Amino acid sequence: DHLRIMCMQKGTLLNDVFDRLKSALAVVESIEGLSFAVSSDYGCVTSCPTNLGTGMRASVHVQLPNLTKGGSDAKAKAVCKPLGLSVRGTGGEHTPIGEDGTCDISPSARFCIRESAIITALYTGLRLLKAEEDQADSS
Repeated sequence: DHLRIMCMQKGTLLNDVFDRLKSALAVVESIEGLSFAVSSDYGCVTSCPTNLGTGMRASVHVQLPNLTKGGSDAKAKAVCKPLGLSVRGTGGEHTPIGEDGTCDISPSARFCIRESAIITALYTGLRLLKAEEDQADSS
C-alpha cells in the first residue's frame, strides 16, 4: 500500500487508540487534492487484496509467558487460531516472539470487514486468550 498510518499507545484502552487513528485519518483525508481509491461496494482498494475493505490492521503486544514457554509460539497459535487471531513476533510476520513471551496479536480476518468488527474481534479474542494464559499458569 502507498500510505501507512500507525497509531500506537501503551495501555489497554483499544477505543482510545482507535479514536486517535480516526482523528489522524480525518486530517489526512482533509488534504486538498489528495484522494484514495474507494469502492462503494468494497471499501478501500489497496495493493494487497487481503486488505480490501477497511485496510486496517489492529494489533496488540501482549506477554504470554505461559503459552510461549521454551521460546515456541505453538501453544499460543493453537489457542489463537480458533479465536480468529494471528500470533507474530513484535517485529512483524516471520519474526520470533520476545524472550519474555511478548507476541503481536491481531485478528486474522481483514478482507471486506468493518473497523468495528476488527476491534471487537481483537477485544473478545484477547479476553479469551488471557483466560487461557492464566489457566496455563496454574497447570
